[in-house]
Amino acid sequence: MIGFLKNSTARSKEPSYFESAAADIDRMIGEAVEQFRAGDYTPLSEPVKYNVLWLGFAHVTFGDLDFRMNLSDREYLKAVALNFEKSVECITEHNLDITVNLHFIEDAFPLTLYDGEDWLYLAQETVQSVIDNYMDECDYDTVFTTIQTEGEENRTRNAFKSCYGAHYAILGLCMAGLSAPMPYSTFKLDRPRYGTFPLADPEEPSLYATAVAVHEWMHQLEYLGTLLDIEYPPTHSYMGPEKYPGYMKYEADKNDYDFFEFYRQVLSGRVPYSGDKFTRYVGIYPKMWILTKRSTLRLGSFTIKDAEGRGYLSGQAGTPSLTLSDAPDRWNIMYSGKGRFVLSPYDMPAHRIDLSNACDSEGNTVKLWKDTGYYDAQRWKLTPDSKGNYLIRTVLESGRFITVYREGDALLLSGRSPGARKWIIKPAE
Repeated sequence: MIGFLKNSTARSKEPSYFESAAADIDRMIGEAVEQFRAGDYTPLSEPVKYNVLWLGFAHVTFGDLDFRMNLSDREYLKAVALNFEKSVECITEHNLDITVNLHFIEDAFPLTLYDGEDWLYLAQETVQSVIDNYMDECDYDTVFTTIQTEGEENRTRNAFKSCYGAHYAILGLCMAGLSAPMPYSTFKLDRPRYGTFPLADPEEPSLYATAVAVHEWMHQLEYLGTLLDIEYPPTHSYMGPEKYPGYMKYEADKNDYDFFEFYRQVLSGRVPYSGDKFTRYVGIYPKMWILTKRSTLRLGSFTIKDAEGRGYLSGQAGTPSLTLSDAPDRWNIMYSGKGRFVLSPYDMPAHRIDLSNACDSEGNTVKLWKDTGYYDAQRWKLTPDSKGNYLIRTVLESGRFITVYREGDALLLSGRSPGARKWIIKPAE
């Protein structure tokens, strides 16, 4: 992370901090795009060190349902984590040096019911306190969480309970990717297939649960296409041209779990794509791996204060509203390319400041919301003035800014009210 200079002499330079950080990242983006356009697979001089925090939640609940990992599950998850680490390093031709730190969490944690569905999953907000406990041990680039709801012991424990069979744990789910302060994926531990466990070769992806982990992790990386503004293969484009024009169809078979032939091609930048006039190879080229490091795009944690002294920008759990508060909230600021930034509450990393309905109109509400895919509604320009204050401007055509008309009001988008539009953005203590 590029740091602020904190002495008084350097204060005049603070307004250019975000511009300087953006320029540095834009240089890395340009180098990655150049390599992609040239079809150049020259390896990195040193591999990117990529750290994974993998948490096995050994006890999860939903209502009266009670699911636990047994000793066999734990040994299998250890093999899956090793298989992920070694096989992905091999597939990426060792441009990536992965370290997986696997921990088992014994306390019971509740699952969440997916909106409008019968699927259960382990929400990031539910386990954020556990994640935070491990943040000091390493500069982690992503978090995986794994649960187990299958097996004879779990069936015996839950078979006669009212919710059993009505709700199922979702196989895998990507909750946050590269554009979030902390990428996060969660999945259940599918049973080993006959003849695949114990591992014959950790560098060969031979476990179905490894394929699930790689699949969800690849969803996290899809943001590279947006960041670099290039053709990038969606994780599900193995389904072929009917749904993903320009991509061929792949088949999964017993020796190639969950479309791993396709996964190999994505992770080595060798997916054939014929959507243009000629076929080219897309996916992750070596210099793109530098941009997958969380510390590359995450500029740090900051407080955001109204320049007129009426309070700090605050986002509250359980409500989409943005307000002013006497106490300073912490905000993560991520760079998003093209001079744009994503602002997320430190305590709610899956949320970000969002322009309601992506509507660029005077007086529209500015709120908190999860990633919607409407990128221009959730990315902002930070424009400094000569005093070190900032306008937080929409990237949409009007260039309107976030403002507060009166103390306690919700924040709105405006091109007016010049006395209430400036913000002091400083590193959080």
